[in-house]
Amino acid sequence: MGVGVIVGIWVARYLGPEMFGLLNYAMAFVALFGVVASLGFSGLVVRELVNQPENANTILGTAFLLQFLSGILAYILVVVTIILLQPENDLLRLIVMVLGLTLVFKASEVVKYWFESQVMSKYTVWVENGAFLLMSAAQVLLILYQAPIMGFVWVTVASSLSVFIGLFAVYIWRAEGSG
Repeated sequence: MGVGVIVGIWVARYLGPEMFGLLNYAMAFVALFGVVASLGFSGLVVRELVNQPENANTILGTAFLLQFLSGILAYILVVVTIILLQPENDLLRLIVMVLGLTLVFKASEVVKYWFESQVMSKYTVWVENGAFLLMSAAQVLLILYQAPIMGFVWVTVASSLSVFIGLFAVYIWRAEGSG
């Protein structure tokens, strides 16, 4: 948490009120559409995985497909909405369009559900914390090299992608090890 606070303050000071505000507005705007992308599956999928472990692959596959498709739908909705609401703000539209890609990566949450059902959430914490630390280091480098705001946007997307890939890699590793 300390790293997050320090890097967050440093990023805010570097970008300044206008650019930092724009970045946070875009992040909040995309987060509103995250509800569509997640479909509220958490409790339902975990319960089904616990009650029907023999059907885990089918449950996870179905949940992944539905969340992936809803992520694409949420991305389309966020892009259309920002175009309609902010037709004159090219930079904001670009930031939202790039950050919106994170909605598609929310499909990796189904892996978190499997780890929850197996009482092995420590692996998801490792992946997410590792991605966070890499993102923080990348943000420090962006500040040191005086990068524009889009660098911070792309680092956020890369962090989300690394969680997506990391969760699936750990799932493959642990699922093979458990049976």
